[in-house]
Amino acid sequence: MALFLDRYFELDDIKLHYVEGGRPVGTAPTIIFYHGFPSFWYSFHLQMEAFSREYHVVAVDGLGANLSSRPDDLSHYKIERLALQLDQLARHITSEEPFYLVGHDWGGALSWAYAAYYPERLKKLVVLSAPPFNQLLDLLKNNNEQRKRSSYMYKMREGAMHDAMTQDNNQQVCDNICNSLRHLDHFTETSERCFRQGLGTRGSVDAGINWYRANIPPVEEITDDDLWPNRNTRISVPALLIWGNSDQTFVAEFIDDLPRYVEQLEVLRLPDTGHSPMLEKPDEVNRALHRFLANKPSP
Repeated sequence: MALFLDRYFELDDIKLHYVEGGRPVGTAPTIIFYHGFPSFWYSFHLQMEAFSREYHVVAVDGLGANLSSRPDDLSHYKIERLALQLDQLARHITSEEPFYLVGHDWGGALSWAYAAYYPERLKKLVVLSAPPFNQLLDLLKNNNEQRKRSSYMYKMREGAMHDAMTQDNNQQVCDNICNSLRHLDHFTETSERCFRQGLGTRGSVDAGINWYRANIPPVEEITDDDLWPNRNTRISVPALLIWGNSDQTFVAEFIDDLPRYVEQLEVLRLPDTGHSPMLEKPDEVNRALHRFLANKPSP
């Protein structure tokens, strides 16, 4: 088992926790993994293990998650601020050396946006289970089915759903995620203990909801001013989308429209896979990552 170390990076009045290991910086390329809501760095622990022999690997606790800061000021959670935090963290780790970025869910939407604004910083981009941030806003505004699927984005900000998700140190969230993974052979007692510890951090779920409060306006109020960097920005970095065909979080039609946002795109669809491919099908995901990062042709 690889050795991973806890690190902290301070930027102004916030602190980001991350875990790193693998080859030393400068002797191998760096991969930065960025999780989604309501998870934390450990959602990529299987990829950290798999890639630690060939790469320097880093998994971030996003703002609000686990051991990272949970500021009350929503401006810290704006997509442009999150991208700046990621860029400053990456420069702290790799200096000016470009890196590989892998993001899931909200971490995926952020990764698309980061690639649009900081393309020179990336070697390649891999996103699991998420459309670009701008495309998500367009879907909410124009796609009835997506609005229906995303109704939780508004309901969980306050009221009964918020109370259920956050009471008893996020116990309901911990149960839901662990119950959904317990049937997997590689989901061990240690895995469950780690997930419950990180997911159960007091205040982390509510802080994760701040990502929605800061960036997802009411549907009827979405305008081009909410897009970032702007409506016409395209993503030029070579990108791979990994999508589970059983994912119900986003409408799959977004994939057909994705070339409008991404210039160099490859898509891998995994059958019988839901919203978290890196946990549900780690072997398939790891093979796809190895092939894509090593510039091997798609099968």
